[in-house]
Amino acid sequence: MGEATMRRAGRALLVASVAGLLGACGILSGSDEPWDEPADYTYDATITVFGPSAGEWRITVRDHAVAGARPLDDTALGSSATLDDFATFAEYEAGHAQAQERGDAVSRLVRTRDGALKSYEHDGSKDAVDDEYLIVVSQVTVP
Repeated sequence: MGEATMRRAGRALLVASVAGLLGACGILSGSDEPWDEPADYTYDATITVFGPSAGEWRITVRDHAVAGARPLDDTALGSSATLDDFATFAEYEAGHAQAQERGDAVSRLVRTRDGALKSYEHDGSKDAVDDEYLIVVSQVTVP
């Protein structure tokens, strides 16, 4: 089995595991409506992607824009990510809508009961390697 195939299989297993955990916790029964996003909030998330934003992060949103990204694990600490590599919940919602319009291979967005982002999974093309993206939000704080 080639390295790329092993990476895809590993990612598929991770995504399936996360979805199973979310389902077991009853989180998949979230809101159909997006969160009434405040101007300022912070969220902790684990991002799985072949790129600089991989790892665990604390993202700070101020005035509806990403204002800070603090690494929370070794993967994130070694990252070259910039603020442009992160998004607000509204930007994830917009990206999901655009991906659905384009007919991307995978675009799944899960919300909490109050409509906040819980997870977002995206794969633009089933044929492309290393374009998969998964974010799982573990905590949201509104000041």
